[in-house]
Amino acid sequence: MHMQQQKQAHHFPIKLLVIALATALPVASYADDNDAEARIRQLESMVQQMQQQRAEQDKQIDILTKELTGIENQISQSKTAKVEEKGKSKGNPVYASFKNGLVLEDGSGDWSLQMNGRVQADYRTYDPGQWRNDNFTIRRARLGATFTFLKDYAVRVEGEYSNSTDGAKGTTALTYGYLEYNHFAGARLRVGQFKPIFGLERGESTNFTDFQELSLATTTGASFNSTYDRGIMLFGAPLKGTYYNLSYINGSGQNNDSLKDSKDVIGRATGNIADWAGWSNAVVHIGITGSRGSVEPSTATGTTGLSSYTEANGVTSNTAAAANDVATKFFSTAAFNAVRLDKSRLGLETALAYGPVKLQSEYIATNFNGNTAAGKGFDKDVDAWYASMTWLATGESYADSYKDGMFGRIIPKSSLTSDFSGYGAFELGLRYSEFDGSDFTTAAQGCAAGSGCLTTPTAAASFTNKADAWTAGAKWIMTPNARLMLNYIHTSFDNAIIINNKSSNTEDAMTLRAQYDF
Repeated sequence: MHMQQQKQAHHFPIKLLVIALATALPVASYADDNDAEARIRQLESMVQQMQQQRAEQDKQIDILTKELTGIENQISQSKTAKVEEKGKSKGNPVYASFKNGLVLEDGSGDWSLQMNGRVQADYRTYDPGQWRNDNFTIRRARLGATFTFLKDYAVRVEGEYSNSTDGAKGTTALTYGYLEYNHFAGARLRVGQFKPIFGLERGESTNFTDFQELSLATTTGASFNSTYDRGIMLFGAPLKGTYYNLSYINGSGQNNDSLKDSKDVIGRATGNIADWAGWSNAVVHIGITGSRGSVEPSTATGTTGLSSYTEANGVTSNTAAAANDVATKFFSTAAFNAVRLDKSRLGLETALAYGPVKLQSEYIATNFNGNTAAGKGFDKDVDAWYASMTWLATGESYADSYKDGMFGRIIPKSSLTSDFSGYGAFELGLRYSEFDGSDFTTAAQGCAAGSGCLTTPTAAASFTNKADAWTAGAKWIMTPNARLMLNYIHTSFDNAIIINNKSSNTEDAMTLRAQYDF
């Protein structure tokens, strides 16, 4: 019935069209009735053809409509079958965002997963060239993740893909691998492998250091500083402007389980007077760090020694020959021949920042005390310090990057954009550092055998016990996560050192770094 009404509705306007066309056609005064009738028949034929075409179109529409209905029914039945088979999902949605790392989290905040990584691609050139070859290096290449669950618990795992300095590049080393409980802001607990924080410069993330490498005061070898270690750490910010950390660790270094009888203890406490006084846009940081531990024999023969390197490259080496080290070793002692040496360190630190200007300094005293295998007393000190000044030429404030006793990520006022409407942040810096191991002398200067004398000089290699360095740096922070760094380092030695048969009182180095982290 409905279709019939539609057809009648279609015929009615068509008849009107025929009449209109017929009446509208101009008829000449000399045309006869036969011509008019012929014209009407022609028009009626055209209308019939149009009606047939329209009927065919209606049939096609009916066919397509039935086919579409069938497909919809098929999809609906398929969904019903899947729900019956697997059950209806009752989980919360997962949200993704990028905040200095890729973050996945649920809507309730019960859990989150943050991916982190970094690449630091360096170029270095040296003078004397006989000491080191100009080279391109991957200083660090890391990838890891932190999973937070039940709001207060976290687990972090991170691997270093730029290993190692002895030529074995085919392995991946664990940097962070720990569990953490964070319910109390003033008493957080971490267990596993982590960075036991000693001091300001060494405690900061290598993503945010003022210069490419650490100063002579903190870039010393593993016997002085353990970058990563295994144990337990209590830390937190119990009051506004305060921070502390207390670590109880193996003291045997990265990726080593306990290789010695005793454990090391490290404690650090800091305060920000600017927070206490309510001074905005300022940091008046003071801190003290102390540690107590031991240096155990590193081989079956019961011997160990100390070494230190210039700022041109903070990487140390496992190789015995100085000529094969990937960094310039200027300080090296012979074996202590001691059963065990007690090691104690004291560090004092300060940082004064107002707006875009920051002054920073640390003093670190290290004492080695004990008896040699021959029963002789051993008591030697190493003193080191640095002072630096940095300036954010584009006006960013260092106070914005300060938290929990550390300086972190600088956020440019105007990050670099593809159309260069933003340009990032620019920073200039100057640092002076000094290393003094005058207690360690050569056998020729009266150092007794087995008492940690400076390594005996040879025609190919010799060392000194004092050095100082000037480092000038320029940094372009293109975005909060991307930066370019250029450093010039001039190191002077108290006595000329020899590497690869080349003697010199100084080392000059130019280093460049391209970095991205998240």
